[in-house]
Amino acid sequence: MGYPHKIAFTLLLLMVGSLFTSWMGVVRFSNRSHQMTIAGTSNLHDWTTNVEDISLVAEMELVNGYVSTVGTVTMSAKVNSIKSDKGSVMDNKTKEALKGEKHPNIIYKLRQVEIAQLKDKISKLSTEGTLSIAGVTKPVKMDVYARQLPSGEVEVWGANAISMKDYGMQAPTALMGSIKTGDKVTVKYSVILKK
Repeated sequence: MGYPHKIAFTLLLLMVGSLFTSWMGVVRFSNRSHQMTIAGTSNLHDWTTNVEDISLVAEMELVNGYVSTVGTVTMSAKVNSIKSDKGSVMDNKTKEALKGEKHPNIIYKLRQVEIAQLKDKISKLSTEGTLSIAGVTKPVKMDVYARQLPSGEVEVWGANAISMKDYGMQAPTALMGSIKTGDKVTVKYSVILKK
């Protein structure tokens, strides 16, 4: 191997080594428990549903209790697991609005993130990603907050407003259209992630 080739090979090894070292601290987390609600309004009363079945996988590195690096993040929520305290009629209306028979999962994928360190070891993640609902995928921006727990697990939480019209959905109605829900809903979540 000639001298120029040796230099190129050495540089390549250094680049690969530094990339590997920078990702050595990145750990794959998955959800251990969660609370996720979808809240909205109607011309009769406000309403809330619970999302009972989600899968969240996130690659993160933590340094001194703060999130320092975020890799791949994906979240999937099962439409059939969205339940209301109003009973099966509301559940069926929700599934119908979300086109759950054809699109049984709501899917989020992270594209990019900026991280800021706040007080009390809280990290603010200003994220951009894609959200797929009812067969329609749209870009979405969200502020997500994270902190490491004494157990080593990570809690992430936040809230995001969504317009049903943006995803080609019709707001659910009941009693022959006399009860109409509003277009905007707010998704709130708190998730505990384990290694």
